[in-house]
Amino acid sequence: MQVMPFWRDEIGRSGDNLTHTPTNLCYGCRILRFYLDREDQNLNRALAADNGSSGSLRYPNKVRAA
Repeated sequence: MQVMPFWRDEIGRSGDNLTHTPTNLCYGCRILRFYLDREDQNLNRALAADNGSSGSLRYPNKVRAA
């Protein structure tokens, strides 16, 4: 997963190594949960919000296809 470094401070673990696979996956799951909660469990909107492309289905469709 591509996790932006600012998430370490948001999650409260500034010393975490985001290139460590288990840590990276944990962050990715927590970030997706954040956006799912914010977008009323709508996966398309949550994925678009995470990608910075709210209002577009292009990224959510790519994720689902993969």
